[in-house]
Amino acid sequence: MNETMNKAFYSTPEVAEWLGVFHTTVRRWIERGDINGVRVGRNYKVPVEEVIRVMDAHGISLPKVLRRYQLKQKRDDSSMSHHVGRSSSILQKLLIVEEIEDPAVICRNEAILGANQAFADLMGLSQTDLIGLDISEVMDESSREKLVSFAQRRMSRPAKGPSDFVAHLKTDNKMKKKRARIAVSSLDHMKGVSLLIARAY
Repeated sequence: MNETMNKAFYSTPEVAEWLGVFHTTVRRWIERGDINGVRVGRNYKVPVEEVIRVMDAHGISLPKVLRRYQLKQKRDDSSMSHHVGRSSSILQKLLIVEEIEDPAVICRNEAILGANQAFADLMGLSQTDLIGLDISEVMDESSREKLVSFAQRRMSRPAKGPSDFVAHLKTDNKMKKKRARIAVSSLDHMKGVSLLIARAY
């Protein structure tokens, strides 16, 4: 692996190599809940903070790339103390979305940050394909407008609870629409970040 890479997630084979185990063992630990991982298609990715936590817990020395990441984080934290914890909060939410049974997706403004397998199945796309899409690519225009309106209201009143609305999802390449009730929540006062849970009917 190129030691100069600055990645936010690592594959199970990379983590396994550092831990001195088979990648199937890391996968099993993720599926058991011993390690937090994000499912991407048929594979898993492990957030860099989680890799560091696991290696520290096992008393394993960090490879150079992870030591550099830690040093950079410490420098960033000391120079930007008001942003501490924000990126890890989003990573935690990306992990939590996998545990939701209904189709669920996390957006920042109008871009999809992550989706669970149920949402990917509903849309007829892979989880990887959904990341980075504009919400207008999975919802009709009026549904998108309702979502944007919700986000704007939450910016002014972040403590309000979830709200929901009826939306039409674009569920395949023929642009057929599926009707769904979308419940929307803002996330821990993170500006522009929303969790959408879809219940198709």
